[in-house]
Amino acid sequence: MSIPNLDPDLLRAFVVVAERLSFTRAAEQLNRTQAAVSLQVKRLEERIETILF
Repeated sequence: MSIPNLDPDLLRAFVVVAERLSFTRAAEQLNRTQAAVSLQVKRLEERIETILF
């Protein structure tokens, strides 16, 4: 399997959600809306073709 060229912002959103165990808390830390963080994680999932949460 090849590693796709990933957007660092998508990876950062995933890491913060995983660390905070909450999309809402991750959004607060990243100064984004919860919907924006959810969308970033969804885009990452689509890019790597794997469900993360």
